[in-house]
Amino acid sequence: MVNPGAFQGSRKAFLLSQKADYKDGVVGGYAADALAKIQRRYFKRYPIDLPHFEEPPPEWLEAVDDESPDVEQDEPDMSTLDEEQYAMEVEQLQARKSLLKFRKAVRLSL
Repeated sequence: MVNPGAFQGSRKAFLLSQKADYKDGVVGGYAADALAKIQRRYFKRYPIDLPHFEEPPPEWLEAVDDESPDVEQDEPDMSTLDEEQYAMEVEQLQARKSLLKFRKAVRLSL
């Protein structure tokens, strides 16, 4: 059986639609910037908290505004939380950061 790949549905369609922009970046010498822009647009459509196997609603995808500023993730505030809540919030933030780093990882096969 052939491996279907990691991306399916609208995620795959989105990434395939970005090939020309990435190619322009490689040819123009700004591949890292092109990739960062594609990743930013991808995470606006497919938030890190959305499971990788789950499709967002079509209304969500239609409402995406690539020009809107990104929402910043606030650090937990120890002064407003008790120790247990603070530890839980810090743990969730670290897990989210790890997942983001994993999903953004790009490997080159030589």
